[in-house]
Amino acid sequence: MLAALFAIDIRGAGTIAIITIVAGAIAYIGDRVGHQVGRRRMTLFGLRPRYTSTIFAVGFGMLIALVVVAVVALVSQQAREALFSINKLNQQITTLTQQRDQLLQDPVVLRSGEPLSPAFLVRSTDSQQAIEDRIALLFQAVANLSHNYPVQPYRTSPNSADARAKIASVARYIKSLAPASAIVIPVAGENIFRGGPWRFTLAVYPNRLIYRKGEIITSVEVDDAKDVSRDQAALFALNSAISRSAIDHGMPAMLADNPVTAPQSFNQAVVQLTATNGPAVVKAVAANDTYAQGPLVATLSVSPK
Repeated sequence: MLAALFAIDIRGAGTIAIITIVAGAIAYIGDRVGHQVGRRRMTLFGLRPRYTSTIFAVGFGMLIALVVVAVVALVSQQAREALFSINKLNQQITTLTQQRDQLLQDPVVLRSGEPLSPAFLVRSTDSQQAIEDRIALLFQAVANLSHNYPVQPYRTSPNSADARAKIASVARYIKSLAPASAIVIPVAGENIFRGGPWRFTLAVYPNRLIYRKGEIITSVEVDDAKDVSRDQAALFALNSAISRSAIDHGMPAMLADNPVTAPQSFNQAVVQLTATNGPAVVKAVAANDTYAQGPLVATLSVSPK
């Protein structure tokens, strides 16, 4: 019982108390005025005293309603919105309800291009048949993943003509990359909806050298290195720029999303930034020879602009 009492919104209870007190005060004043009007048999606009007292009673009743509305609007933003923006609120509710219903009808389980599993490395120097056999095993494993989602089971057999043609096409492309190996990532072939078909494709990337050790990956400028907030913003922007640069150089997005910066290098960059007067440039440098398969490791350097 006590818990229920404490759960009541104190502001709401306060508002009710204020409204009650104000309404009571106005009603009391109205009663006193009506009483005086009746005793003195006062008239208004030449009307009889009893009609005059009725007008006063009605007027004070209306005044009570107006004051209550004014007090509620003054102390409660929600009340003001309900009183003066009800049509807008109804439109927003209708729009949000329609959006909710749409999401419930067609919820997206996986977005087009979203990875379905970790990346696989396939040697292009293997025989064509060995590559096809490995891709066929991967094809079957990804097809079986449909049982983990609320979608229709994937029914195409890796031994079907259509599947074999796709597998052979992927294997030929991997073979053409020799001597570089291939990074194979199963991804959603299109937006996959709840209860819909399971469609996937195999994205293939050549595992080539994208940065040599010591090569500048990207850089950002800081207008005022003494400004700590700008330093932090620059380092966050640099992290995103490293990922974008790696993707542009051929690294799969799922492998480029989390570049690694040694803590010592990061801390040193912060110290160098705060010690630099005026504008500065922060560079991300490849910590070692970096291939498309990763890892994406960078060190930071700071220099005056």
